[in-house]
Amino acid sequence: MASNALALIYHSSYNLELPGHVFPAHKYSHLYNRVKRDPVFASWDILLPKKADDAELELVHTKEYLDDLFGYEHTARTMYSELPLNRSIVESFMYGVGGTIYASELCDKHQFGFNMGGGYHHSFPDKAEGFCYLNDVAIAIRKQRETKPNQNALIIDLDLHQGNGNSYIFQHDDKVYTFSMHQGNLYPKKEISNLDVNLEPNTKDDEYLSILDTSLKQIRKDFDANIIYYVAGADPYEDDSLGELKVSMNGLKERDRMVRKFAESLNIPCVVTLAGGYARDFRDTVEIHFNTITAFGEK
Repeated sequence: MASNALALIYHSSYNLELPGHVFPAHKYSHLYNRVKRDPVFASWDILLPKKADDAELELVHTKEYLDDLFGYEHTARTMYSELPLNRSIVESFMYGVGGTIYASELCDKHQFGFNMGGGYHHSFPDKAEGFCYLNDVAIAIRKQRETKPNQNALIIDLDLHQGNGNSYIFQHDDKVYTFSMHQGNLYPKKEISNLDVNLEPNTKDDEYLSILDTSLKQIRKDFDANIIYYVAGADPYEDDSLGELKVSMNGLKERDRMVRKFAESLNIPCVVTLAGGYARDFRDTVEIHFNTITAFGEK
């Protein structure tokens, strides 16, 4: 696999069955199976992450919050996750964090490290929010800083919802640049990113991609990045059940290619995480995530 620019990471613990819940946490195994059926990717090694340990989690999260989380206690710190709280769910998040840490480490050998999970961008240091118990990208950035203290990290968050957790965590950190492009009139309560783009409902492909292009050009002027963390939400999709953006599947493919080309133009690595996706047809969410893998895996 060393010849591939892309390293793929997955753990079976990512997958959760949450019957009736709007978050389709069974998408991860479907995506894994989609990858293994593909004639290009079927022969690739898919790498196993380790579970994040306490010291890694404490790089971002408070001890009080982690005590509630590992005690499976429904408290003011955990209740806004909008998810159940039990051992399998906490383990899933710990492997998801481990996957993003591993993806960032693999960027020493590969241009792109792709965690087929993660993107838990609503989690704060001291509380859960919006289907997110642990903030994998923030933890991975802090973990990298232990060995690369001068690294400048750029977060490109193209999920439907603002990456409010990351914006809050890094709001006073001049070595992390947060960029979030999202539907402006939706959850969550907004935090201040280095660059926020609030999109109007019914934004279609041409406008979306033009705004993204302009934003990336602005970031290039404003920040000298050494690594990108790309939160590649599937939910700007035109048939997403939680959003009102009207980006087609082809538009999202082009979005992913633009982020790849941006990383290549700067000659820096990129860590990719999945984040959200709530298409009315569940298969569309899986296909959008697979297309993101393809965008970063093609020669």
